[in-house]
Amino acid sequence: MEDYAISEQFDAKLSLLVDASTPILQVGVLGKNDWKSFHTSEKQALEGLFFAAKQTLEEVGQPLSSMDAIFFCEGPGSTLGLRISCAFIRTLQWANHPTPRVYMYNALDLGKVMCGTEASIQAPFRKGFRFVRTGKNAVGKKEILSTEDALSRFPESMHLPDPRSLVEDLPETQKIPYSLKDQVRGLDDLLPVSKLCELATPYAPRPAEFQKWRPNPRSN
Repeated sequence: MEDYAISEQFDAKLSLLVDASTPILQVGVLGKNDWKSFHTSEKQALEGLFFAAKQTLEEVGQPLSSMDAIFFCEGPGSTLGLRISCAFIRTLQWANHPTPRVYMYNALDLGKVMCGTEASIQAPFRKGFRFVRTGKNAVGKKEILSTEDALSRFPESMHLPDPRSLVEDLPETQKIPYSLKDQVRGLDDLLPVSKLCELATPYAPRPAEFQKWRPNPRSN
């Protein structure tokens, strides 16, 4: 898997991060190897995200209109949170001139950064399935396996948060807290797993599957 390794010289003066992949929103202003400001919120609504972002920027003395780069987590994670964060970013792109550049990263790749380990990284998908990330590069190979296959083939995996508890009895030592403030050293950690994108969209490796409706036959 090829690394994203942003080739252009990253020269943004004010970089905002938005991560809504877990039930707790995480918003911060990134420094080179630290955080200039950081806030969390349990309100997974667009208004809550705007408030957290406004608070975060006010701490560094800047308005929402001042950012020239936005980093966001595309997923996997909370479907509601990911949609909200994408709507938020599109609103900022529409309202701000010049339009801020948008960079996306995958929680599975960031999970590896957080762990600093060669182990694979897993995350819940749908019931009965899990994401599995493997590889030594900053951006790893990602596939969807049945829960049984994922856990049996990769027993040493580290695991991203699972709010729905689809898999029970995971060892605490193999769970990733996913606290960006405590586990990510600003742009130094984030840039290698991030990619410039035109439109903020949630991670969707497999389209939603819907069972075709069939009318019940009438009994005579």
